Amino acid sequence: MIAVLSRRTTVTVPRTYPSATEENYSKLKNTHDLNLTVQVARSYLDAAIAHPLDTIVTGWSISCLPATGAAGRRLFTINVGAVEGAYMGTIIEGGVVDGYIMTVYVDRRTLEKAAGQSLTELERQFADVVSFDQATHAMFKGRAISLTTEVFESEPAFPDELPWQAAAAALADQLMNESSCLYARYHNQWLAEAVLRMN
Repeated sequence: MIAVLSRRTTVTVPRTYPSATEENYSKLKNTHDLNLTVQVARSYLDAAIAHPLDTIVTGWSISCLPATGAAGRRLFTINVGAVEGAYMGTIIEGGVVDGYIMTVYVDRRTLEKAAGQSLTELERQFADVVSFDQATHAMFKGRAISLTTEVFESEPAFPDELPWQAAAAALADQLMNESSCLYARYHNQWLAEAVLRMN
């Protein structure tokens, strides 16, 4: 008589994060201005990511309604390499959404060179419309700052005289050269498709 031993096999199912689901994409469509969200996300990709179709997921990813500890809710975060490159959030007044903001991370030296002014001068010039903050994540290596402004109509309200696009592109290139995208598990393919379709 031959005894047959069975082995119990454990199958690990990859976790699905809410920000990567179609449910979150539908929630975004139903509770916020999807067209505005898509246009704002596209403004960053157009400025900062040289070949978005070729580097999606491997170099950058986009999450939809990611959970954050911020006072307002984020509509999306675009992650580049090992850190975030941009995000759009809500402005909450009296418990309701009263507007939107966009934050982008840029290379400080490129910004100063392109503007022909020091960061101190830029902060003074644009104090009424842009908030400047040092980016503290270790992966930024002290070279990055964040720029935050309100979103009006179809795009962020960065002044034309502030060359954030070149500075965002310089930082994104550096980040993608240093690391593949570490946040691919949060990538929302439905939001990405909507953003990439917009040309």
